[in-house]
Amino acid sequence: MKRMALCIGIFLSIISVSLISLYVLHKNNTKIITMLDNVIESYQNGSDDVGDKVDKLEKYWEDYYIHISFVTRSNTLDDISYSVDKLRPMYEQGSDEFVPECESIKYRVKRVYDSQFPHFYSVF
Repeated sequence: MKRMALCIGIFLSIISVSLISLYVLHKNNTKIITMLDNVIESYQNGSDDVGDKVDKLEKYWEDYYIHISFVTRSNTLDDISYSVDKLRPMYEQGSDEFVPECESIKYRVKRVYDSQFPHFYSVF
């Protein structure tokens, strides 16, 4: 009976850690996607604060990378980091690829969350 209680305890702790990491990932993804939406909106409206918003995005991405690197593969995060680093030069040059690059980052961030979400087919 003690073994059964121990197994249940281990199982519940694994589920708890998984749910907490999924919650943290969702919360951080929501924030970074909101920041990207704000950058895109400001850029399309010709606002002067796009550079500041890109700076905030870069700083937030550094924190995001540290927290999420415990949960997901680093090569995916490295690709996103490369794209985030390209935003500043693209904005300063007035590149037509600025908005598509932001959309690409949003897509990859969503894919990170989707890859960590426990779908029925990935669990069994």
